[in-house]
Amino acid sequence: MTWVPPYATDVCRARLDQSFGGMGMKDGLTHIGLQFWRPTTKGQIKLVDNFKPIDDSTIINFCKWGNAHNVRVLLCVYNSTRNGWNWDLAKNVFETHRKQFIAALVAETVRLKLGGVDIDFEGKGKCEDDKKAFVKFIMELSIALKAKGKELTVDSFAYKWNAPNQGWWKLLLPYVDALHVMGYSETGSKSTSWRSYDFLKAAAGKYSSKLLIGVPSHASKWEKASVQEHLEWIAKDASVGLAIWDAQLKDSKWGTKKVWQTISRIRQRAELNGTGSPTISSEKNQEVKLKN
Repeated sequence: MTWVPPYATDVCRARLDQSFGGMGMKDGLTHIGLQFWRPTTKGQIKLVDNFKPIDDSTIINFCKWGNAHNVRVLLCVYNSTRNGWNWDLAKNVFETHRKQFIAALVAETVRLKLGGVDIDFEGKGKCEDDKKAFVKFIMELSIALKAKGKELTVDSFAYKWNAPNQGWWKLLLPYVDALHVMGYSETGSKSTSWRSYDFLKAAAGKYSSKLLIGVPSHASKWEKASVQEHLEWIAKDASVGLAIWDAQLKDSKWGTKKVWQTISRIRQRAELNGTGSPTISSEKNQEVKLKN
């Protein structure tokens, strides 16, 4: 999976069509998250309005690309404002206005014929007192989305700091189709302790197949390894998937045939084996998968 941030819609849309020696994002992606929505204080959602205008036509354009290449497009709602990440705004909707917020997310997903929802709520500090309410929100949203044949993914910090974090995984993982680990340049295939990919996988336990390990597309090397080395680790481990922040692919190393051949192997493995990231399928097949 990768994301389209609201401040780079044109760049990301152009990247999706770009060929890197005959390979491209269409060959490797299974999901795209459109990070275009924020919650309102009354439990509704609204399109981000502080960058280039985003409207239904913007969303439909990305959906057409996704449909053409068998890539699911998700509604990504996040709680960043002009003053930074606003956990109080997120808490207000997942706790105080939970039912209204879930209804709004499902209705917009169905209206725009999107593949599901990605929850990108981030808070400073552990926020342990909010864990129970957040998990209840995810559980109820999961039930509501699955009733419509839609997927649910959630973004989480890699270790014990900030919220939601690794300490919440055991409660969240049963209800989501995938969990994106926001380790990015702080976690790696050659790292040790909590920074290692092995540590993240072990922390997910029997749900490791729902883990998508976050990597930074603005960097060619981090945590003692090149982008290719990190991707090879993920490609060789059938029990994890890949999450790329973001679709701009700012570093030139991400614009190579070898990189997208490797990512394509991850996609093919997921489609064939049903491991790693959620499989892409027709709506009919997706309904069967969700029932199972």
